[in-house]
Amino acid sequence: MPVLVTGAAGFLGSHVTDMLLERGESVRVLVRPGERMPEEVRARVDVCMGDLADAGSLKAAVAGVDRVLHCAARTGPWGPRAEYDAANVQGLQTLLNLSLNAGVQRFVHVSSITVHGNDVQGTADESSPLRLEPNPYSRSKVAGERLLDGLIRERHVPVSIVRPGWIYGPRDTGSFARFARLLETGKMIMFGPGSNYLPLVHARDVAQGILLASEAPQAVGRAYIIVNDEPVTQSDYLTAIARCLSVAPPTRHLPYRLALLLATVAETGTRMTRRQGPPPVMRYGVQMLGGNNRFMIARARQELGFVPRVALAEGVEASTAWYKSIRDQQGRRNSL
Repeated sequence: MPVLVTGAAGFLGSHVTDMLLERGESVRVLVRPGERMPEEVRARVDVCMGDLADAGSLKAAVAGVDRVLHCAARTGPWGPRAEYDAANVQGLQTLLNLSLNAGVQRFVHVSSITVHGNDVQGTADESSPLRLEPNPYSRSKVAGERLLDGLIRERHVPVSIVRPGWIYGPRDTGSFARFARLLETGKMIMFGPGSNYLPLVHARDVAQGILLASEAPQAVGRAYIIVNDEPVTQSDYLTAIARCLSVAPPTRHLPYRLALLLATVAETGTRMTRRQGPPPVMRYGVQMLGGNNRFMIARARQELGFVPRVALAEGVEASTAWYKSIRDQQGRRNSL
C-alpha cells in the first residue's frame, strides 16, 4: 500500500519523498495547485492535488494508503493567526479524522521543537513543558499537539509526533540560503557572543526520524525530538557556511537582549502601521539564532533506533553546493 506524504513539494516533505523512493516504497503525495515538483520525482509518485482546507481532496488523498506522513504546515512566524489555525490545527484534525475513517494504520505528525519555546536557555527533552510563544506558528503547533494528545488519550489513535529541530539542507530557502547571502555580502550579524548552542538537524536526518516513527510499534502515542546532538554553536554554524563559500566569517555582534528588544519594537511598529509583510527582524529568528537551545534525543535513540547521520561539515558542504547552483542559475537568468 502507498505511503502518503503531505507537503511533498516543500523543503522537508521533498526529502521525505526522496527517502521513501530510495527505499522502493510506493508513494502518494499531496501538493497544492501551482506547487512544483521535479519531473523525475513527479513521474515516480501518485500526485494528488489538494489543500488542508479542502476536505474532499484530503479524502481522496488518504484513500487506500497505509501510512500518512504529515509534513504540510503553515510555517514562518508572521501572518494572520487564522491562516495558521486553519492549516496547523483544523487541517490537522480533518486530515487525521479522514485518515482514520479510511483505515490508515499509522499517522506521523511533524511538529517542531518550538512547542518547548524558542529559547529554552539550556537543555530540554520531550518531558519539558509546552510553552506558548508570541507568534502564530508556535501557538498553532502547541494547539495541534494538544489536540492530538487528547485524541491519543481518549481514542488511542495510532499517531506519533516528531518534533524536528532547526532543519537545514539543500532546498532550504528559508534560512540557509538567506544566511549564505548575508555572509557573501558581509551583512551577517551574530546575536550575542556566538557561543550558544543551536538545535540543528539535516533534512535527511529528519526524514529518517519520521520514517522510523512511522514503523516502530512502540512509537504509537509518543513524541520524539529529532535533532543532531553534535554540539554546534552559532559561531560554528556560520563559520562553517562562510568557509564553504570562501568568504570571511562574521565578526559583528549585537547583544542578544538588545536584539530581542529591537525585534519587539519592529514587530509592534509593523502591526501598528499595518505594513504589508513581516518586519525586518523578529523575536522568533533572534531566539532561534541567539538563544541557547540544546535538545536531547535519548528517547529517539532508544525507542526508534534513531542515529543522526549527517555531520555539520558534510551537511553544510552539500547545502552550500545547492545554494551556489541556484545562485548561479538566478544570475544566468538575470543576465539574459
